[in-house]
Amino acid sequence: MTMKRRTFVGLSAALAASPFLGRGVSGAQDDDPIDASPAATPGGTPAALSADDLKVLYGPVQGNSAYRLVFMQVFPDNPFWTTLKDAVVARAAENGVTVEVIALPTTSGVAEQVSQMENAVTQQYDGIILGTVDAAGIIPGITTANAAGIPVLAVDTAPSGGEIISLVQTDNALAASRGGDVIAEAIGGAGKVLNLQGDLANLNGQLRNEGLHRSLEAFPDIEIIDQNTHWQATEALAITENILTSDPDLVAIFAANDPPALAALEVCRAQGRDDMVIVGFDGTRDGLQAVKDGGLIANILQFPDVMGIIGVDLMVRHLNGEEIPATVDSGSGVVTADNVDEYLTV
Repeated sequence: MTMKRRTFVGLSAALAASPFLGRGVSGAQDDDPIDASPAATPGGTPAALSADDLKVLYGPVQGNSAYRLVFMQVFPDNPFWTTLKDAVVARAAENGVTVEVIALPTTSGVAEQVSQMENAVTQQYDGIILGTVDAAGIIPGITTANAAGIPVLAVDTAPSGGEIISLVQTDNALAASRGGDVIAEAIGGAGKVLNLQGDLANLNGQLRNEGLHRSLEAFPDIEIIDQNTHWQATEALAITENILTSDPDLVAIFAANDPPALAALEVCRAQGRDDMVIVGFDGTRDGLQAVKDGGLIANILQFPDVMGIIGVDLMVRHLNGEEIPATVDSGSGVVTADNVDEYLTV
């Protein structure tokens, strides 16, 4: 049987980011000028660092002066971004610098965020830590900061242009491939897998899709049914209902974020498909509880607190005149029934 790739047209919906929870399992950095030791792979990249290791990899580090930073926060009601923001604020205090949080209302778009960036430049902050709502649309804001000589460090999402001093994010492709590995093992390397994609207009959505395919395409007897949910539970619910009707022999579901995973679980339970292998991606408390309850076989974690901490440390080091890595993987992990209690107690 040859590996097939099928695509269905989804329902329209606005982008919605997913909530997260935070402790890490593994992470790495590129071109690291700082001695990161515990266990280093060739080239100086530390291997399989824990979240606690990652949180102290670059700091705390005292600023040479009381730098004024600003954090551009998106989706302020989203637990992922709330966790990241809280970590930024706490680490700034540890490092002896100040940070102002400028939140972009959830209903606002990139034009308003560009305006916020321009206002931040006018306020002459020493550095900008950027979480962006749109990788391409934010470029004018970054170039305005570049022209003013204000360094910009990005967290979670890589901007499509402009100059940034570093990018701190999950290796989304690697993390999603781990989810694919869990599914492939659980279904014996054969069967139909529904891929509830994130928004493919978003780089993180693209990378999670690529990572899943990287894993599953190694198995010629796995058929992947691709479907874009735009990160939305409502879309995932309708899609899962349709696919279970058109493909009743479906054996597994991967979701690029937790709300679609939980929506798919709801549909499967309603249709008596308690045998379905489902893997989520987020580490929300509800997603982890679903692992504990047996509804999800696994959940892929990423760690916003680590992103925030490292982002502040790298910005302070840059302002202190040190070299910093161009990219840092803030870590990811796989939670199963064997270790879920450890994360639910966080």
